[in-house]
Amino acid sequence: MSIIDRIILTLLSLCLIAFSIIMILFPFEQIRFLSTDNINYLLEGVKGNYICTGIGLAVLLLSLRTLILGVKVGADKPRTTYLVQRTDYGEINISSETIVGLVETVSNKFTGIKNITTKVDIVEGQIFVNLKGEVYPEIDIPETTKGLQNKVKEHIENCTGVNVNEVKVIISNITTPIRNVK
Repeated sequence: MSIIDRIILTLLSLCLIAFSIIMILFPFEQIRFLSTDNINYLLEGVKGNYICTGIGLAVLLLSLRTLILGVKVGADKPRTTYLVQRTDYGEINISSETIVGLVETVSNKFTGIKNITTKVDIVEGQIFVNLKGEVYPEIDIPETTKGLQNKVKEHIENCTGVNVNEVKVIISNITTPIRNVK
């Protein structure tokens, strides 16, 4: 959440707190300046005062922004995790997005499987790779996926120096090959 959103939420919360306190104390006549005569007098004074319209519009926009923040679910990008390695010279942090990039360099060059999506999880210094893709109709699926698993595992281990615990491949569909039109 950005700093502007936090400021908006704070201002709106303060307005709601003040309004709530007034609503709680009003029936007990604890707030003398908010008697019905005074409220009528204030409302008569507001007629023709366009500053109040601006304030009302600002509060409306703040409320709409708060509503949008509350309704928006899961639109944020996935949380980045890091693989931490310690060396004699210091610490090396490798993000999960870096490992996704490494996997995609191998999987994009791999023949037989297309439309591969990659998800990498780093849990307690261990790498778990999930691949989902489509195969051509004439491909030997067990042989092809095993080859992809081996190449992905070797490439990540060579580039990061960390053992890959699991490379899971999910074949979701069969893709249609591109025809050569003559």
